[in-house]
Amino acid sequence: MLINAIGTYSASQPLESMAITRRDPGPQDVQIAIAYCGVCHSDLHQARSEWAGTLYPCVPGHEIVGRVTAVGNAVSRYAVGDLVGVGCMVDSCQQCEECAEGTGELLRPYGADL
Repeated sequence: MLINAIGTYSASQPLESMAITRRDPGPQDVQIAIAYCGVCHSDLHQARSEWAGTLYPCVPGHEIVGRVTAVGNAVSRYAVGDLVGVGCMVDSCQQCEECAEGTGELLRPYGADL
């Protein structure tokens, strides 16, 4: 699906309007028509590849609000039309001690070691 977004094609270019292709939702995915998106300074660091590993084109913004437009066949919690918000942490394992305690950002299975 082709959508309009704001992003950059390289670390040295400004943010600009662009068309990007979104993949089809998988069985556990929720597709959202984004109404609002927060862009914080960490997004700009990522867009400028100041933290390394940026894949381009890069569309910054990781805190969003919108309406569900499609759900995968394994999704039961959300339905088309639901108003949803997404924070910066998604796709945590939901099985480790950190997830059970509500601190998924500290996932040791995914490499965090504090």
